[in-house]
Amino acid sequence: GLTKAVAVDCEMLGVGPTGEDSILARVSVVNVFGKCVYDKYVKPSENVTDYRTAVSGIRPEHLKSGEDFKTVQKEVADILRGRILVGHALHNDLKILLLDHPKKKIR
Repeated sequence: GLTKAVAVDCEMLGVGPTGEDSILARVSVVNVFGKCVYDKYVKPSENVTDYRTAVSGIRPEHLKSGEDFKTVQKEVADILRGRILVGHALHNDLKILLLDHPKKKIR
């Protein structure tokens, strides 16, 4: 279940002519024990030009059952609210999720 602190990681895909712009493709959240408490793919809202599979591990078939960005965004916001957030380069993950989190609760 959920703990006082959680770790989040987002995978992103490339969009646009050169694949340099990013959209959210997957969000995973684990608790302090390393147990996965959330893991969902996001249905792309734009034409994907670079799946970045070598880094993201994501292939087109993963996204067929993806959820709406807004749904995933709300679910993740609900999980993160009031918790300590742990992760690597979290500013990128929060930016792609279009979410804010209090700086004092980020590690």
